[in-house]
Amino acid sequence: MAEGELTRDWIGTLQEDFSLHTHHVINLTSALYHPWGSRTGSAIAAILYTAWISGVNLFLVFLLITNVKLLNSRQNVVLLHNAVSDLSTGVFYFTLTADFFIRAVWTHGCPAFFVWFTFVFPLTFLGCHSVLILLAMRLMEGISRWRAFSFSATVKNILLGAVFVLIWTYLVIIGAFISARRHDNVHIAIAPGVTCRALVASQGAVVINVLVYFLPASLSLLLLLAVVIWEKTTQAPPTIQLRLETDTERCASLPLPVLALVTTLTSVLPLPAFLITTFMASGACASVSCPAWLLPLGTVSDWVLFAKSGLVPIMFFLAPDFRSAAQGALYHFRRIPTSDTRDLVTSMADEEDDTPFSSM
Repeated sequence: MAEGELTRDWIGTLQEDFSLHTHHVINLTSALYHPWGSRTGSAIAAILYTAWISGVNLFLVFLLITNVKLLNSRQNVVLLHNAVSDLSTGVFYFTLTADFFIRAVWTHGCPAFFVWFTFVFPLTFLGCHSVLILLAMRLMEGISRWRAFSFSATVKNILLGAVFVLIWTYLVIIGAFISARRHDNVHIAIAPGVTCRALVASQGAVVINVLVYFLPASLSLLLLLAVVIWEKTTQAPPTIQLRLETDTERCASLPLPVLALVTTLTSVLPLPAFLITTFMASGACASVSCPAWLLPLGTVSDWVLFAKSGLVPIMFFLAPDFRSAAQGALYHFRRIPTSDTRDLVTSMADEEDDTPFSSM
């Protein structure tokens, strides 16, 4: 059957059967892909998500690259990496989502559709591996203090760079795995007369979900448990540190409650979406009535997943260093240059006491 005939059959109907390897079809023109009840409400929600996620991550990126104290930290290099990936969610994913809900069909062609359709995987992966790096750095620092041993700054920078290279190599390998397993029997109707071929078979989607999300999320939670146990049971040797250095030059590590909250949000919020996609890709949703309730639930779970990109940056501002940096930035935005110091100097001016020892 030609793709045009398939598309003509799909319009106005829903035919989804993940159990048949010769007939994988998805119809995004179906009303089941608009579960909010109205296209206007869906578009408004997407626009609000765009403003929220883009705004908070753009502010975080601005602080991380302009605040001297925040910039002077390897920990914050990882946070900057995560903030940029979350910012791309707001800039690209939700603007296209709003357009999809407004038009009721996808109108940007198959390449743009697959960028939007598969955005969930790399962004969730980047979030999980960012917290993995943070937790590993935290555990290594604790062990080095306990053993009274520390790597030099150069070695730490090299190790951090090597970790990023390995993580991105892992992501590229997953992408190569997708390309090597293209499946011509998976078709997606994105608009009247427009059919796209999916980039991966259903079996490959299950494997990718495990490698991209379930594995790093599980490791993150296990590593968080190890960090909590280590810091609660191990007493670090006493150290003497100048308060001036701590307050003005060095950015402290994230407080353990903040780190635990960030790890939990990053690992748990995507769970419903990945469970549903894995459930559908494995062929468990083969009955006619299954998509009628699972697809709306899956769409809502996607919105819960991407709420992570707006909530996690807010959690960082619970840390004292980030909160003080944000307060300083907002103060200077409000009034530049400030007049407080100038007014103070003017009010204190006293010609009689300007000369040294004038009262003697």
